[in-house]
Amino acid sequence: MSLLVSLRDVTKSVTLPDDSELQILKGVSLDLHEGDRLSVVGRSGGGKSTLLNLLGLLDVPTSGDLEFLGLPARRMSEARRARVRGESVGFVFQQFNLLPERTALENVMTPLYYATGRDFWRRRELALGLLDRVGLSSRAEVKPVRLSGGEQQRVAIARALVRRPRLILADEPTGALDVETGQAVMSLLEEVAAETSAALVTITHDRAVADRSERQLHLNAGVLSGADDDAEDRSPEEGLVTA
Repeated sequence: MSLLVSLRDVTKSVTLPDDSELQILKGVSLDLHEGDRLSVVGRSGGGKSTLLNLLGLLDVPTSGDLEFLGLPARRMSEARRARVRGESVGFVFQQFNLLPERTALENVMTPLYYATGRDFWRRRELALGLLDRVGLSSRAEVKPVRLSGGEQQRVAIARALVRRPRLILADEPTGALDVETGQAVMSLLEEVAAETSAALVTITHDRAVADRSERQLHLNAGVLSGADDDAEDRSPEEGLVTA
């Protein structure tokens, strides 16, 4: 399988109002390949969302090496990172982040306005196809306020997948859903990711969601454990982590 993202000794720090430095990630190393299924668990404030932002090129490391499809992230311009992110990464957020004044169809079409060639001109067709894929073709002209939580999440998933990303990043995708709807959302993400050989990374507090992944890593106080350096030495049972 092709290597999508590689992190080596990555750190991330921010400067606080008193000019002190807060280190959020500490020496993180991780490889993500095409088709990987990975969950990252850990306490709130441990750095999970920061890690997701780095994997998706929303941010760059303070130190260490991060390569996306062989491209060094810290050497990319912001415009180049945005272009690569738009072409290759799909984000699914807990709070959906749908545009309230646009219909479900218009929300799913939004990423395709940055596409080129046939994808741009076929944006309505492609968006309708994804809405049908998530079972919402009959709700295409409905705005988010008239959609249930599960329907809004499925619209968000369709939007994340409409450009057929190579990497899908899901930040607590079931956190605002009931158990049954949450399991259905995860099944849908896994199914569509499998169809396109995309890597799927899920940030979660839910052990049932984490257990669905092939690999589980634990991120606590900025330190990632159970990662690539020792994964080969563990039995399947030893490789599991808990939230």
